[in-house]
Amino acid sequence: IIIFQIAMEPKAISLDHARRDFEDKKEVPKKQFAYTISEIMKTHSDEIRSKLMEYRVVSNRINTKYNYSELPNHCDILLFGPSGSGKSSLIRTFYQALYSTRILHKDIEKSIIVKGEKHNEGTTLYSGVTLKPEERKVQITPIGKMEYTTSAIMVHDTRGQIWMDSRELAQLDLIIQGKVKNMSYVEQRSYRYAYLLWEFWKKDAQLFPTTITSESGNLSTKPHSMAFVFDGSMEHIPNGPEETKFYRDVIQMARSKQYVYPQIVLTRIDKVEQELVKTYGKMEEREKDQRLREIIDMKIESVVLALGVSRSSVHFIENYHSGVKGTNIEVEFKALKLLHECVQQADSFLQSQLKEKSSCVIQQHDPLMR
Repeated sequence: IIIFQIAMEPKAISLDHARRDFEDKKEVPKKQFAYTISEIMKTHSDEIRSKLMEYRVVSNRINTKYNYSELPNHCDILLFGPSGSGKSSLIRTFYQALYSTRILHKDIEKSIIVKGEKHNEGTTLYSGVTLKPEERKVQITPIGKMEYTTSAIMVHDTRGQIWMDSRELAQLDLIIQGKVKNMSYVEQRSYRYAYLLWEFWKKDAQLFPTTITSESGNLSTKPHSMAFVFDGSMEHIPNGPEETKFYRDVIQMARSKQYVYPQIVLTRIDKVEQELVKTYGKMEEREKDQRLREIIDMKIESVVLALGVSRSSVHFIENYHSGVKGTNIEVEFKALKLLHECVQQADSFLQSQLKEKSSCVIQQHDPLMR
């Protein structure tokens, strides 16, 4: 018995020490893990940012049968969505995430109008913003210097849809065709109130004044990628059957024009978190994160079913707010990830629009042939 006790005692002590060591170390990885996640997001953000700054339209131009000279040296992302959904704020966030700054360029500040949630409308112009201009660069290689030009990345903001009627649908169709000039004032009229207006007797073709439309659209004026922006804090996204049908029709129209994978953006994740705290009160951080993920998953699933899109096309993000100072790595990571996806979809669209080079066969006259 004595021998047995002596033999077993060290093991009991070692197990007890191991248990205490494990309990002591449980709290340490929590901070290390959070720090690591932040570092991972920063690393990925830097990688995506570098790719975007070096972006070139259809960089892989090895197929000799295509006419690459028709490609523009920019990609253009078009934002759609209800009024007040956060489209203009998203453009600001794109720029701030791309350059990791809260300071906007003066030209972008003038082009983007962000109004409060109580305003009925924000953007009233069809306005384009250049997030990244073309840039001529020099690369040092073993065989010498190599000069190349990166492509510009543009985003077009549209006036938010209010009435969700056939006229707004037709307006969007003209924009997709690239027939609306930049910085044009877009006026919305509703068939609901058309009986009070003499415009009711006009034809549906008269959707824009002739001064802001062009005769034809081409790859330089057409959008190359599309994103639909919705307020993710709303109970129903889109907001009701009428709005759902309207955007399903727009997405279907976009797909028929080779915009195969339009992106869906849900903004105001911060408001979702605020509502969560109001509903459940004070919670531990782990429980709050778990409940927030569940709510976000449910919202994404409902959008997937309502609009008939893939889950990978739906993004839940938070825009930068004007009253908050400093950068946020999570905001930047999600914004850059979305921007990169839109740029990739733009490249896919431009590749699908490439035409084969015209070949002219010259037949020589054979004097022996009659």
